[in-house]
Amino acid sequence: MDKKTKGAWLLAQSKNLDAVTGAGAARLENISYAGRIGRLYNLLRRNIADDPNPIISSETVKRACQLNCIDKPTRDVGLTALKNAGRIDVAKNGAVSVLGATTTAVLETTSDIFDEADPSSEEEAVLELSEKVAERPLGRHDATTFVSDLYKIPAAKATSLIDLCKSTAIIDEETDRDRTILFNSNTFRDGQYAKKTLLVLETLTADEKHRLTEVQDRMRRNGALYDAEVKKMLGAELYRRLISVGFFDRMEVSNSTEAVGYIASPNDFQKYGRPFEDDPIDDAKALLASLTYGRTRSTYVRGNITMPDALLRALIAGREIGKNGVRAIGEDYRELEARQVVKVTARSSDRYTMKLLKKDVGELALTIVRGGAAAQEAILLDGSAATAFKGPHAVRKEVREKNNVGDRRFVTEALDRLRSGG
Repeated sequence: MDKKTKGAWLLAQSKNLDAVTGAGAARLENISYAGRIGRLYNLLRRNIADDPNPIISSETVKRACQLNCIDKPTRDVGLTALKNAGRIDVAKNGAVSVLGATTTAVLETTSDIFDEADPSSEEEAVLELSEKVAERPLGRHDATTFVSDLYKIPAAKATSLIDLCKSTAIIDEETDRDRTILFNSNTFRDGQYAKKTLLVLETLTADEKHRLTEVQDRMRRNGALYDAEVKKMLGAELYRRLISVGFFDRMEVSNSTEAVGYIASPNDFQKYGRPFEDDPIDDAKALLASLTYGRTRSTYVRGNITMPDALLRALIAGREIGKNGVRAIGEDYRELEARQVVKVTARSSDRYTMKLLKKDVGELALTIVRGGAAAQEAILLDGSAATAFKGPHAVRKEVREKNNVGDRRFVTEALDRLRSGG
């Protein structure tokens, strides 16, 4: 496995492990350790046109970590590790200077930190198994044999390791009668979307195929669709099943009164290679969701977005957005502030400007927005400030928890076809 791919898995899986304690956490502690430091580095990194080596105050570093489940011990150890790796400088007052960083640098550094931590064979097996089931769903028995043979892990330990992956949502498992199949959130993100789509289509009735084709045609024209509309076009049952198997990404934006979402194709985030490596922790998706909200729901008085393409291009060019200050900027981009994707500056009591801190994140979001894609009708909140974002993995987990027997049978059949190639 190359460094970029390993780093992406570590970032993603460490988020799953944030809430895990006890023996399970200890068993995968190096995945959690390296992934958290990688996420810290991603928070610190800047990609700004006119500032190649930006300096971040100690207070900003502390607050960003608190908002992203990175505790003080991890922060302190992480800053030292990144400094020793030549990735940052830390001043006596705690301010951090980031010495030029890209997504690739974050992924490769995360991989290096993991390797230097002397990971166990079980931890290596978790990463390798995650990659294998992303390429093609795998039967539970075959997965156990794969882990046991490749890493010389006794079968009983391999079985309990897969159980741990399942309980922490690192890997998903679907069972129907005598079939138990493993898969994960990246099954449709490996550059084989068209081929895998065909295999799923072959499990559908003629009417279901027709409904799905209509949704896909519309999605190609718009980039993203309001999820209630997709559910209406597909029917609640087919909608639920396609989300469960990972065929679509459902992303969610919420405010104080409601949470609503939009649907996009995992394939749309494919830029130069695998979209998983391009956006391993959903920064570009969060940016797209926030801009979509501003486009569809914010009023003129608050400061609505009328040209998302032009706005993104201005942000990517390094311009500060808002002129003399816009109220909506201070309310609608809190999640992006927490992720350190944008910097919001107060210009008066209720007026703010915004600057992009990660140019590559903006470029990835622009690939979806360009050409009218994104979201003319994607997010329909009630006009309140958008305060949170939930990515596809968390949303799909919630949907699957409510699946009935028929849903599970559909998912298993679709995965079985993907596993066998037809």
